[in-house]
Amino acid sequence: MRRAGVTIARQRMSARHRRRAIQFRETAINMGGVLIKLGQFFSTRVDVMPKEYIEELARLQDTVPSVPFAQIKELIEAEFGRPLEQVFAEFNPTPQAAASLAQVHLAKLRSGEKVAVKVQRPDIGNLAYIDLATFAYLMQGVERFTSFGKRADIPMIVEEFIRTLGDELDFYREAWNAIRFREMFSDSKIIFIPKVYLEYTTTKVLTLEAIEGYKISDYESLEKVGIDRHEVASEIVQSYMKQVLDEGFFHADPHPGNLFVVAGPEITFVDFGMVGEITPIMKLSLREAIISIAKKDPHGFVIAFQKLGFIKNGIDLRPIERAVQWLFDQYGSVTTRDINLENLASIEEDMREIIRQQPITVPSQFAFLGRALSTLLGLATGLDPKFDFVAATKPYVENLTKFGGQGWQQLVMDEGKQLLMTAYKLPQQMADILEKAQKGELRVKVDAIGITNAIDRGNRGRSASARAMALGFLALAVIALLYLGFDREAYFFGALAAVVVIGLLRR
Repeated sequence: MRRAGVTIARQRMSARHRRRAIQFRETAINMGGVLIKLGQFFSTRVDVMPKEYIEELARLQDTVPSVPFAQIKELIEAEFGRPLEQVFAEFNPTPQAAASLAQVHLAKLRSGEKVAVKVQRPDIGNLAYIDLATFAYLMQGVERFTSFGKRADIPMIVEEFIRTLGDELDFYREAWNAIRFREMFSDSKIIFIPKVYLEYTTTKVLTLEAIEGYKISDYESLEKVGIDRHEVASEIVQSYMKQVLDEGFFHADPHPGNLFVVAGPEITFVDFGMVGEITPIMKLSLREAIISIAKKDPHGFVIAFQKLGFIKNGIDLRPIERAVQWLFDQYGSVTTRDINLENLASIEEDMREIIRQQPITVPSQFAFLGRALSTLLGLATGLDPKFDFVAATKPYVENLTKFGGQGWQQLVMDEGKQLLMTAYKLPQQMADILEKAQKGELRVKVDAIGITNAIDRGNRGRSASARAMALGFLALAVIALLYLGFDREAYFFGALAAVVVIGLLRR
């Protein structure tokens, strides 16, 4: 009876969430502006929103009624300081598409090129400022008066949304994003990025090469002209692996309205206002996380996620490690041979539940990445219901766990340099600590349980510590000898280090 009651309560809560999410989506569509962008932003926040909100807000289409042409004409003339007829040879007053922040018109330059002109909605900057101020004020209340606000990093979420919206309102920035993508795929015969006309671009007007093609979700038209839908799905996924894992710079909004296809196939990306970036340091931490999954090491996985910014410093990691260990136990036997969309959906749901229950906040870049990959999965399976997403991404993920193409000698040298730098900084850090202690500024956090456990482990750890110190000295010797060119001697000390490592592992 009790289980049945809990199930009914959860169903009712889910239905309530669904109704409110639909109400918010419909309100955002009616009001437009920042509310649509806010809904799209929160559709990426699995750490904040229940799954019903995520699903409904992900359906939020950024289409609103267009602005009268007279206002568009006035804005363009103000931006370029001359009449519209002197800027463009032809300009279609009927917009090709209209969204919450801008709308697109087809035009022709005096040199004859056909272009697509993206024009910011008049006064959207002031409206955004008012809406953002209201949003920030409401989120302060969430932080102070709700249990969720005390768990999540509310200031970071607010800052990320403000920064994201600010980036989308800067068309110069979008222009340079497009240029970067065009260079990234300059050698590709399949992925096409339209040319940017910087001389016809300002912070509120963006001019790009006009493109043709069928929307990627127009399956009937794709089949009519003989375009292989499986090939399109494969090329889209491969392009994202290149963006994310090779270049560390990706298109964060790959919905069907931003992808067009012509025979070949040739796939065109448009709308570069929302992008994400994976830095080399992030890629290194991602590699550590993947290796931790392979080793089923929850502590290593959690530490890697903390480095990536998912977990604030000072948080007790033990409950998170236990949750990750449960995930490993639950799905540790699943292999790439038997994984399918159902398995992926189950894993995703369990991860969402852990994120919501634990003090975890998803950084914006990874929220964008999660949304992009989720949209990408939907695109690929829509194009080809039998598409094997795991098989397509496996080579790239395996490559991520390697050392970035470096040999083991270079890896040892890098680690040695880091160890030497730590040793170099240690005396100054100790002096700073002593100085704070003398001034009475030193604060010490005491964990009684941790101290008790440490005493229990003390006797067992002394021998291991001695071996670890010996390993450190041997590693330094290997690095120094390699650096000086004494390869044979370096290999000898490397062999000794290996013996010490085996001893530590056996303990």
